[in-house]
Amino acid sequence: MNNHRKRWTTSEKMEILNYYKLHGSARTSREYEVSVGSIYKWKNIYDEHGEAGFSKNKTTTTSESLENRRLRRENDALKQLVAEKELRLRIQEEMLKKSH
Repeated sequence: MNNHRKRWTTSEKMEILNYYKLHGSARTSREYEVSVGSIYKWKNIYDEHGEAGFSKNKTTTTSESLENRRLRRENDALKQLVAEKELRLRIQEEMLKKSH
């Protein structure tokens, strides 16, 4: 077994993924001498971004995903804030109903 890392081209990755779909991960791993972990990682990348996910220029994809994550965190925080305000209003309304 070689000690150096193989760099797989996009077409090689696609060929491996097609073989994986037909024969499974263990057989594909042995046939192409690629780790099962790499196969699953490539499958996830392909499922999420298509063949373009394998391109070397991932900076736009990475920056877009970072911005997406930031916006989702901000959105979750705002939703939580609105929920807390709504809860306070409901409690105040209940207290007013009880006092009258």
